[in-house]
Amino acid sequence: MLINSALLKIAKNLKRHIIFVSLLSCFIGAVTIFQAFYLSEAINAVFERPDKIGYYFICFLFSVLLQMMLRYPLNILSVRSEALIKLDIRNILMDRIYELGLTRLTDERSGKLCALLLERIEALAPYYSTYLPNLITVLFVSVGCIIYIGSIHFNVGFTALIGILGMLITPAFTYKYLWGSGTEVWKEYDKFGSDFLDNIQGMKTLKNLKACKIRRQEMLRISKEIHTKTMGHMKITTIENFLFELSANIGSVLSVVYAVYLSSLGRINAGSVVFILFMIRNCFMPVYSLMGAWHLGYNGVTASSEIENILKEKIPMWKEDFDVLNTDTLSSRQLSFGYNNQDMVLKDINLDLKPGKTYALVGKSGEGKSTLASLLAGLYPYTSGEIWFKNLPLTLNTVSEWRENISAVWQNPYVFNGTLKENLLFAKSDATDAEIRAAIKEVNLQDILDKLPDGIDTELGENGSILSGGEKQRLAAARCFLKNTEILIFDEATSSLDEKNQGFIQDSIELLKKGRTAIIIAHRLSTVKNVDIIYMIEGGRIIASGTHEELYNNCQSYHNLVESQENGNEK
Repeated sequence: MLINSALLKIAKNLKRHIIFVSLLSCFIGAVTIFQAFYLSEAINAVFERPDKIGYYFICFLFSVLLQMMLRYPLNILSVRSEALIKLDIRNILMDRIYELGLTRLTDERSGKLCALLLERIEALAPYYSTYLPNLITVLFVSVGCIIYIGSIHFNVGFTALIGILGMLITPAFTYKYLWGSGTEVWKEYDKFGSDFLDNIQGMKTLKNLKACKIRRQEMLRISKEIHTKTMGHMKITTIENFLFELSANIGSVLSVVYAVYLSSLGRINAGSVVFILFMIRNCFMPVYSLMGAWHLGYNGVTASSEIENILKEKIPMWKEDFDVLNTDTLSSRQLSFGYNNQDMVLKDINLDLKPGKTYALVGKSGEGKSTLASLLAGLYPYTSGEIWFKNLPLTLNTVSEWRENISAVWQNPYVFNGTLKENLLFAKSDATDAEIRAAIKEVNLQDILDKLPDGIDTELGENGSILSGGEKQRLAAARCFLKNTEILIFDEATSSLDEKNQGFIQDSIELLKKGRTAIIIAHRLSTVKNVDIIYMIEGGRIIASGTHEELYNNCQSYHNLVESQENGNEK
């Protein structure tokens, strides 16, 4: 029997679905036992009590009709339960991935995560909706039949039991091999899905480099690898099926033959032989169904290996609650951070950002500017130190509330596949059309809106395929207008833009900054010369702070950075 304790733990919220299907399946199994009983009694009545034939035959027909009536709700309930089970497992996984945070996502290929949430869960669902209910049915119906047959004659029941045990024990001999081959097949599927997604997303680059043939050959190689491993898997399952059939046939045939032999010796009557004949069928039928469900269940169990790994992963440790002074600043003390708790990217960062002021984080590429912005936005759990805003510390219990106070225009804002309106509603779910149009006007997206065939209800395509990079950043700025938070972060919001879009974004930033704490990170230092305070970051530390003039005259690193940009050496 295939019982996986980890999967049963996942199923703690799915028990009602499994129990409902199992109870109905067991009830149908009980009805089939009554069918066997009344049919055998009707046959016996032909020779012994002809006056009872009609009664037994009517009871038999009633049980057949009842079974037919129950089959339909069982099928409906099974399909519905499977859909709900898949939904519940996906919700569990999505919540877990959310808890693991962005670090987990950056370490994983997108195609593999898609396969995890789609194909693997599709394969796992039958374990709960089909295999476990069939297993419970066997434990109640088949075991009940054996006990009943054993009450007629112990040896006949024992013979049937040996056949059933043979069927149930057979998988134990192939489990280890099938587990290894099954997990290997799923790994190849993950790689295939990830590479396929990469190829689709990078099709323009592949065509430009004339590398399509190379990638096609790689995909063909992976496909052949999947085929080879699947066929090796099938060889074992074919042998396994043969042993299933052999055990079932030996158990059922020997039971009936032995019952006939006992009848010839006069140890049991002919009526009991007829009853045993029908009961043996009902005894082995649930086991046949279980063996059919076994392969579905096993495919799901091998698919669950990656699901188990994610559920076992330790959640990044957010700082516990700490007391803060009730100030009006966004502050940090001795803030340090390293991805996956490895080498520190940021070290001992101290900030005091006052409302209504604009701050800039500058430094060479890779010094930690965007990482610091992500920490202030509450996207990563910081390794040590403290961050707070007013009287709200950034901790495990407050991170959701913290994110509600911050909006950002990141370097590469993501546009979801949907309409312009749907993308803006992510910032404020109850925003009216008037508010949406006002936000669009504020970021100078009206010229783009006028060109869209369906206005704000126009589909933007995959990652906003119909928008330019600058238009995507203006859309992100419109989200900030709708969210209307006290803290704003602009991560390199003016880099890689044409002059027109750069001007629009700069105007939007100026509007958004009013009355708010604004943090700007830009490669082009010309865009931050007029901010209130500039923080110079080098080696993951803040080495100086002040106005542009103060840093230019007193900080050699900042002076060199400005000079290199003015000379065109640093982009």
